[in-house]
Parts: sequence; structure tokens; C-alpha cells
Amino acid sequence: MPFKYLVSSLLLVVSSFGACAQSDDITLGSKEYTILDRLDILLQNDSILSLNTVKPLNRAVFTKRVEYIDSLNKAGKLPFKLSAADRSNVYSFLMNNREWTSISQDSFLYRKPLFNTFYKSPGHLFSVNDKILSLQIDPVLNLRYGHANDGTGNIYNNTRGIIIRGSIDKKIGFYTYLSDNQEKDLLYVRDFAAKYDAVPGAGFYKPYGKDGKAFDYFDFRGGISFNVAKYIHVQYAYDKLFIGNGYRSLFLSDFSNNFLFMRLNTRLWKLKYEMIIAETMQSVPQLAREAKKKNYMSIHHLSIQATKWLNVGLYENIMEDGKYGLQLSYLNPVIFYRATESNLGIAGKASIGIDLKANIAHTIQLYSQVFINEFHIHEILHYGDGSFTNKQALQVGGKYINAFKVSNLDLQMEYNLIRPFTYTNFDSVTNNTHYNQPLAHPLGANVRELVLIARYQPLPKLYLTGKIITFTQGLDSAGINMGGNIFRSYDSRIRNYGYFIGSGIPVNSTTASLNISYEVFENAFLDFNATHRSYNVQNLPNSSVLFYSVGFRLNIRRREFNF
Repeated sequence: MPFKYLVSSLLLVVSSFGACAQSDDITLGSKEYTILDRLDILLQNDSILSLNTVKPLNRAVFTKRVEYIDSLNKAGKLPFKLSAADRSNVYSFLMNNREWTSISQDSFLYRKPLFNTFYKSPGHLFSVNDKILSLQIDPVLNLRYGHANDGTGNIYNNTRGIIIRGSIDKKIGFYTYLSDNQEKDLLYVRDFAAKYDAVPGAGFYKPYGKDGKAFDYFDFRGGISFNVAKYIHVQYAYDKLFIGNGYRSLFLSDFSNNFLFMRLNTRLWKLKYEMIIAETMQSVPQLAREAKKKNYMSIHHLSIQATKWLNVGLYENIMEDGKYGLQLSYLNPVIFYRATESNLGIAGKASIGIDLKANIAHTIQLYSQVFINEFHIHEILHYGDGSFTNKQALQVGGKYINAFKVSNLDLQMEYNLIRPFTYTNFDSVTNNTHYNQPLAHPLGANVRELVLIARYQPLPKLYLTGKIITFTQGLDSAGINMGGNIFRSYDSRIRNYGYFIGSGIPVNSTTASLNISYEVFENAFLDFNATHRSYNVQNLPNSSVLFYSVGFRLNIRRREFNF
């Protein structure tokens, strides 16, 4: 069944329901997620904040929750005191989402807005908030300039765009993001784009500049959302999603290009359930003008607050070749996809997983993901044989906020293990990829990775972030498939056993970075970044690059290439 017909039918059904208050979502990567993450750990078992594994998060729901927590803090009813930086972040959160607060909106307004029209509130260039229409319009700007010593010379970003979001009668939420981008990136980023015919994190591009080493591309996102009942929320959008509590996700990350999806979620008691039906793109040659071939991705995720401190998530996914159309059986929200796939006789790629999150002592969060592409009891019992069918991945991580009793010093450590051939199928068409990019971990498979992050906010407007990311990966040898390239079929392997993480030609890489950001006014940042990256392939000369940049950005997150 074509995706557009499905959407049209569902929208007609929805129109017959009385809608409840509805908003758009909080943009992935925005600063709001920092305070939400901290509050989740500080409160330990909040009924709303704890159920936050699938992102982006609903703007109205989480704004109302932050407002409630703020009221408890002002009344002295929290079991802890918010720091000055936290109080500033909470105020900023409420100001940027003031249409969903019960606070008098006058408390967020400037006395003398620009031309009596613009920036009535520090958070938005133009805003309208009345009983029928809520509308926020903001410019997007990212100007960055720097230098790299890998032969690239000067590097830069030049992004201009616009964000429009709002709601109609607080029953239908909507948003649109559009930007025009020109950027010149490091050599390893350009090599990625040349190899996969896609800009990392985006998609189609055109060469730009006199030497053709820069990229020119559009980034556009948008969607609508509504409630079909008090506790059932539906979103139809072209955007990205992220499933997990860590820096990386082994299920679904925001690394690849945007894709079209229908998302249904419901929150009842201690449960939050998500069903996602998405249309993704198969691998396509760059600059091709013919219609691009499609896949369909179906996801279930059930999050359960099992105890006061433990959250458990159950995940399943199937990638389906688009040549058969979208199978209506996958729209059943309470069925296992693997059983459906077997009955249909369609050889899609089915996966399952479990995620865990434990908030401890109001300062520590432990989290984990287990991802399973294939599971054979005999091979699990003989794991040391290295069967190619052992296609699993593991993530373990922890966050320590207010580390060593230093306010707003937050530490994070994460370890990821992905076995060879994970995310692949016998038919490379249904591998876990989209627009020539991985849908989960950006490195693909056959990799072990350690991520160390330190974040410090010593002042309400000053943000310091240090990262060290080191990994070992096994590369293909002389064209022989060793399980790291998830764009290949696993049938192209040369043997069935002897595959371990790092099999093939080993590469060792370490990236160390420091970023300093100062918020000069609401959602506008001055950035300084310095990064060193080494990438050493066995029996080849060592490769490294040192680069730095300064920049100004407005209503957009930093552009990073941590792979």
C-alpha cells in the first residue's frame, strides 16, 4: 500500500475525532534537552521525564512538566536545590515555550520590542499567541570559519534558514524548518561524502566553490501533529528520530538524512508506547534524477517504568523492501513483526532489542541497549567460534551530574560494541541504512568504541564541553567482506566462523575536542572549537588532523562529525 494513501486515510479518520491540546516537538539537539536530562536524574522517578527514550519530545507535555517542577522549586518542595545555571535554564525553557505555560505571558516580554513588532520576547523574532493561533517565527544562522592542517586549508559553514512552528486552536501542531547550506569540511568528511554520495547528516548535495571541495545543499523538515484521544498522539513528519538515552543509539539515531514517518504514541500509567512507520531511501547514485527506490521501516517501542528507579524499554524493527509496498499487517500496533514477516513470506530484516535506564541517588544515571539482528542458541553457546550469525550490539553507559559536588559539572562515559555483520541482511537493499548512511551507529558494525564527555556550565550563559571518542574497527581486506561495511550483503562473506570485533584490517582512531560556547542573547551563541583526530590503519602511514574554528549560530545546534 503506498505510504501517501495510508496517510490520507488516517488523516480522514482523525478528522472525525475531537482533538485535544497539541503541539510540535522540541527540536533534536537543542539546549532544552540538557536541562530535561538533568531534571530526570535529579528527580530520579518523575512520571513524565522518566519516559523519554524516544525523541524528539512533545513540547507541550514537557513544558508543562518543567513549569510544575519550577513551581515546586520556588515553593521549596523539591528534595534538592536547583543551581543558578539550572534556574536560568528552566527560565529559558519556559520562555522559549511560553505558549504552553500558565504563567502570564507578559512576564516574558520586552518592554520595548524592536519596531514594536519583533522580539517581543527574547526567545522569538516574531510570535503570535491568542486563543486560535500560536505562531513562532525565528531565523536560523550558522556562520563558522576555521582552519585544518590536513591539506584542506580553510573550513567554513554558511547556513541561513527559517523555523516556523505553532498550533491551531491548540489542537493541531505544526512546524517547518528550511535552510540553505554551503560548507567546506575536513578531508575525512569529504571522503565520506564522495564514497557514499551523501553529506553526513543530510543527503543530496552539489559541489560548491572554485575547487569543488565544498558542499551546497538544502535541509528541510516539517510536520503536523494531533491527538485522536486524550492519551493518543499522532505525528506525520519529514524529520529525524532518536531512540536511546546515550550519546549514540544502537536502535535509531539522528545521524542519517531526514525521512518521512508516521508516529503514534500513547502514555498510560507507567507505560509509554510508540509505533513508527517510516519511508526510507535505498542506496542511490549521486545526482540521479530518476525516482529513488524506497524501503519501509516499522518500529515498536514500549517503555515501562518498572520500579521507582528503573526504566525498561522493549524494541522491535523490520526493514522491508519497498517493491512490495507497505504491508498493512505491519500497522497492527500490538503484534510481533517477525511473526508477521514469516506469514507474509517477505524476507525483510527483523531486529529486536532492550534498553535500560536507572537513575540512582539523584546524581547518577546508568543506561544500556542490547540490539539483536539474529539469535541462534547454538551459536550463542559457542560464542567463541565467532559465527557470522551472532549479529548483536551492546551499549553500556553512565552519567554523573554535579560531579564531585561541583554544580553543573556533568560527566558521561559510554562503551559500544557492535559485532561484524550487525545491521546487514542477505539482501543489502534491506540493511539498516537510509540515503547511503547508517540508521543507527555512524560507524556501522565490527567496531568497539569508548566515548568520554565532560560538560560544565560555570555561568548561566557559558558552556564548556570536552569529548574524547576512541574506536577500533575492522575494515574489509582486499574487497573481502569482514562485516564492518553495512551496505554489503552478508552473503558476500568468505566463511561462516572466525569473525570477531576488529576482524579484518584494524583501524584505530581517537578524536579529542574542546568546545566553548557563550550565549550572547537567547538562542544565539559564540563558539570556539579545537579538535584533534587521529586515524591509523594497520600497515599504512598514520593520519591525523588538527583543526579549529570560531563561529556564531542562532537557533541551530553545532555541526559535528564524530565518526
